Amino acid sequence: MQALGSCTTDRYYIDVNVTNLENFDLVNYTFNITIPSERIPAYSRLKAGNVYVVDENGNPLYYWVMRRTRKVFTVFFRVPYIPKDGWAVVRIYYGSDNPYRKYRKPAMLFMYFNNFNSLENYPHVDTGIFDNSNPFDPGELSTSRGKLVINSTISTWLFSEAKEARLTTLTVNDSYRIVFKFRRASDTQNAESYPFYMFIHTHAGRGDRYDYIGIHETVYAGSSKFYFEFGNDQNGATEVNKRAGKQYYLGEIFVSPSSSAGRIEKFSSGALIASQVFETGRRFRNREVSIGFGQANADIFADVNLLAYVDWVYVVKSAEYSAEIVAAGVECLFNQGVV
Repeated sequence: MQALGSCTTDRYYIDVNVTNLENFDLVNYTFNITIPSERIPAYSRLKAGNVYVVDENGNPLYYWVMRRTRKVFTVFFRVPYIPKDGWAVVRIYYGSDNPYRKYRKPAMLFMYFNNFNSLENYPHVDTGIFDNSNPFDPGELSTSRGKLVINSTISTWLFSEAKEARLTTLTVNDSYRIVFKFRRASDTQNAESYPFYMFIHTHAGRGDRYDYIGIHETVYAGSSKFYFEFGNDQNGATEVNKRAGKQYYLGEIFVSPSSSAGRIEKFSSGALIASQVFETGRRFRNREVSIGFGQANADIFADVNLLAYVDWVYVVKSAEYSAEIVAAGVECLFNQGVV
């Protein structure tokens, strides 16, 4: 029983201001915001299925909830237009029924999106990252519960060997971000190996041009350690950071006609526990690149069994912008009856 005029909770909202930091208009660009859970009112009410996004006039926008953990919430949305030096405010609703489920369409947000609901044909591509790479054997690639399962055995004698496959291609005529969520699942192999890496590759003249980001197992004094790695820096030195375990990772390759860079973040229960940013001097100059994944054995006279799970991969056109919360609260319906 409620008194006349009392408030019945309808839905919660977060208003986000997206500011265009480019020197040109942004038309149909995809943006995202990551919000710590403690900044979201009634966070327990926020479920991936009841989130939706609208513009200032209440018109629905295409969206995708990338993650909702105990610690953090990330949502993507597409805004039709933000002028140069301008901004737009979008409203994220949650906590009640979702009238716009049909707008949850990653395909409308990204140039390429794959959440591995079914196994596709991923052709072999000899990337030059490891000489004479091979295709994955039948049965080494499968899907399970919306994840790509990569489970391969690689043996070497005198030279590094790898297995690599292509997901899609991209013409680098602008700036793009290739982002993927994955988990290393193979046990320590006690051999120099790569349980998982994502790469971009193109032919440049008579040679190859590429970059990659992933996990590298190295062995020193009989002990294995796992490192983040992104190609090589401009001096040709491998870049590493903290030990990498079996938690989930978000990896990103940024590529433009003039440069490439990498970023990888390691999470546990939604909390960021390690991260690294890398840069190289690669130039891709409007070439078509292959986007793919691989595993490799870089040791000699060794057999390795490498297992990894990939949740999704997306490619999005990159833009400089800021996204910040400007308001948050709850909308209420007022009881029109009389007690």
